[in-house]
Amino acid sequence: MSTQLGLSTLAVGAMLTLLGCASTYDRDLVERRSRSLYGPRHSAQNAQAEDTGATPAIDPRTLDEADLESYLRFGLVNNAELRAAFKEWRAAAERIEQVSTLPEPRLSYGEFIEEVQTRTGPQERRFGISQAFPWPGTLGTKARVSEHESEALWHRVDSTRLRVAAEIEVAYFEYAFLGREMRITERLLELLRGLEPVVQSRVRAGAGQEDLLRLQVEIGRLEDDLASIVRRRPVLSARLAEAMTLRAATGELLPLPELTEPRTVGVDVERRFNQALEHNPELRSLAERLRAAQASEDLAGYRRYPEFSVGLDYIQTGDALNSGTPGSGDDPFMLGLSLSLPIWGSSYSAAEREARFRGEAARQRIVDAQSRIQASVEEQAYRVDDAARRIGLYRDSLIPRANESLELTLASYRTGSATVLDLIDSERALLEFELSFWRACREHLQGKARLKALTGGVE
Repeated sequence: MSTQLGLSTLAVGAMLTLLGCASTYDRDLVERRSRSLYGPRHSAQNAQAEDTGATPAIDPRTLDEADLESYLRFGLVNNAELRAAFKEWRAAAERIEQVSTLPEPRLSYGEFIEEVQTRTGPQERRFGISQAFPWPGTLGTKARVSEHESEALWHRVDSTRLRVAAEIEVAYFEYAFLGREMRITERLLELLRGLEPVVQSRVRAGAGQEDLLRLQVEIGRLEDDLASIVRRRPVLSARLAEAMTLRAATGELLPLPELTEPRTVGVDVERRFNQALEHNPELRSLAERLRAAQASEDLAGYRRYPEFSVGLDYIQTGDALNSGTPGSGDDPFMLGLSLSLPIWGSSYSAAEREARFRGEAARQRIVDAQSRIQASVEEQAYRVDDAARRIGLYRDSLIPRANESLELTLASYRTGSATVLDLIDSERALLEFELSFWRACREHLQGKARLKALTGGVE
């Protein structure tokens, strides 16, 4: 009896030891990534605020300062799509420990309807505990599948983060260009309005009214342009607020940012494409999907091997009819071993083919994504380079000449050797060149933002 009990205790101890051998994911890595997105307080107040689903609070300073870095910080913290992708990754990370843990042990109980009489007494009831053990390597492979799937979702989080940041920057520079357009139009309108008294005095002195009418028509055209620009401001302000998930009150406008001339550097398309191949989060996510499919194929192969189950039964026994019988009333223990019979080979082959086809699909998606990303890198590189070329052209050549032409035309008009039509043509040329210059600045900065998103945030 003591020998049986000792063996049984040893078996139970070994079983419990195996129960504690579950793999876990890297919690420190999860915490570091969480803090990188939502700051050091993510695990406490920030995480709780996210879980409530409440509308993000508006920091008044965000509305008072037209600061791109502040807008980016606010938008990335509060963007609902990014938070949803982050939560999906966190959920996937929690699954790693679940799939790498042994199945739950099973307790059993049986009551003999008719007592089984034995020499040592009647067997009355039975208690049992059992633990199933997959084939060695199965749990580790399950963990690998979940790890790769979790990493794929993390790279999707990173892809969403970069896309949201690019959308904020594109909307920010569009809004900033509107401010430049408004100021340039106002300045030229003020210039023409200042000429109107001069032309009126000439009309009073006996000159024809043609010049005054042409000037007033041009002033009216610029006033209409300015009114359209002003009416576009709420639209672009709302677009920037939407990119940041900033829910401002109706009619509340963000301040107009200052669009500045960027530092232009040529784009090395080959280098940028190589950066995209290495750092683009979409490609990295697809690569993890491929690894998950390969691990799934290995996992399907383990279905061809049996699973073991170790059990320990305790049978409660009453006293023997003859109380002097040796061992009367002793309760026996029984150690059992069972295994599954993997006989459905066609099912296992189908699971292996399924995983293999998923892997082939992942490879094709990688090829498609590489081709698409290469085309996008080339397109954005062209836009950045072409905008840089136009910035230099307008800044160094066309705008200085248009300014000089306008000044000469103004001087000639005051002396009577130029007409108002000449003055209007010079004004229109300067307006178009200045707007084209700042439009090129906007396109250059927007192209760089999109290019940065394609290359995984690498400058």
